[in-house]
Amino acid sequence: MIKKIVLSLALTTVVVSTSLYANISGVGVGKTQSLAKKEALLDLGRTIKSEVRSNFEESITVVGDDDNGKTKLISNTKISSNLPILGVDFNKLFIDSGVKIEASLSPSKVAKLYKQKLNNLKDEINSNIAEIKKSKNNSIKLNLYENLYSLLKDYDRYESVAIILDIKLPTRVNITKAEVKSEMLKLDLNIDSMKMATKVLAKEFTEDSIFIYPPLLQNTTTVAPFGSAFIQELKGEIKTSPLKKASYILVGEYTLSKKSMILNYELIALKSNKVLKSKTINIPKKVYKDFEVKPKGIDFSSLLKSGVILSNNLKVTIKTNKGDENLLYKDGEEIELFVKLNKMGYIYIVGYTQTKGKKLSYLVELNEGDGDSKFIKFINADDASRWISLGAFTIEQPFGVESLQIIASNQRIKTLPNVRYDDESGYYIISNNIKKALITTRGIKRKKSKKVEISEDVLNFTTMKK
Repeated sequence: MIKKIVLSLALTTVVVSTSLYANISGVGVGKTQSLAKKEALLDLGRTIKSEVRSNFEESITVVGDDDNGKTKLISNTKISSNLPILGVDFNKLFIDSGVKIEASLSPSKVAKLYKQKLNNLKDEINSNIAEIKKSKNNSIKLNLYENLYSLLKDYDRYESVAIILDIKLPTRVNITKAEVKSEMLKLDLNIDSMKMATKVLAKEFTEDSIFIYPPLLQNTTTVAPFGSAFIQELKGEIKTSPLKKASYILVGEYTLSKKSMILNYELIALKSNKVLKSKTINIPKKVYKDFEVKPKGIDFSSLLKSGVILSNNLKVTIKTNKGDENLLYKDGEEIELFVKLNKMGYIYIVGYTQTKGKKLSYLVELNEGDGDSKFIKFINADDASRWISLGAFTIEQPFGVESLQIIASNQRIKTLPNVRYDDESGYYIISNNIKKALITTRGIKRKKSKKVEISEDVLNFTTMKK
């Protein structure tokens, strides 16, 4: 659980419903033109990712509950991270507190750029395939397959943006990431320990000032016990740095088969947000058999992210002092939360806790006061499009998966979920059934007035003992 030590906070959201034929834009405010431009690009990227998330939500099919009461979700949609942006136009405006920049993409203008990039990647992919067919050395083949896998991931990223912009795509290459993974499984590196696995990875990433994120199971957002153990070993092999001082980040993902795990790490430059290199290894099951490799609460996390509220004009975003993805916090560690709303409005936060012993949902206190006012925070016009700290929290037991659902409205929030104060935990609890609580929070946002705008964002993180 998170325990408030300074302010309370939270926020949820974003998802902007954008017409496929309209410009997509992001806004950044900063003391200098450089800072404002960087923030505008980040905001534009989040808007595009929101569209990907929106498409994902539309494609999800709920097929009912199984005998254990778990909701089954079926979807074939992929979600890409680190989406690349080409052909951005910038509009600069000087304001009293610095510079405000709008970054926008015009689908008709950038279509040629994305088509050319996809065709170039396709040529590189075909070239790697040709080299693999000629090679008789397994070590060389493995390197070529690693390059091929990285190229296919790049192709997916550019393709994801092209799809959102409604750009006509070239014919895909005749190989998939799944097929590449299958071939890599055949090239066994004989890794026999966690230590050896981290040493193999560390040989590839020799740069200074790297911030390492724990590896995640593909298509999940929270860290499993394996990820926590693996990152501790990996930190001993790589020149790490705190996120604020880092020049690079190392992001990992793994997939599972009956006999092994395919683990891929990518090195990303923070200044350019470009993937500089990647490394993929095959880890036999005997190496990780004593660790849980699937995160807890995966079904609820999918359900939570699949139903985010869409708005054309109102956007709300939440992040932590470590970003908003691959988050792992240990006992006693502090977590600071930040929120950004693109215009004046109101927010409130619902927390969801999933531990080994219990599941519950609660309202987060954001202010001093009585009644509903303690749960609702007002963002004024001067603070719009700026990151605002919502306070510091400390990580305490019990440990598990935490989710924050931040909900924003352009009008005063008059209705909140019913809560009861729990003396033992000190929380204003909504329900011990988190799925029912989720239905409650989304149900109260169905408004008839077209003037009311609602937006939300979701943040997931894992807490563990040291």
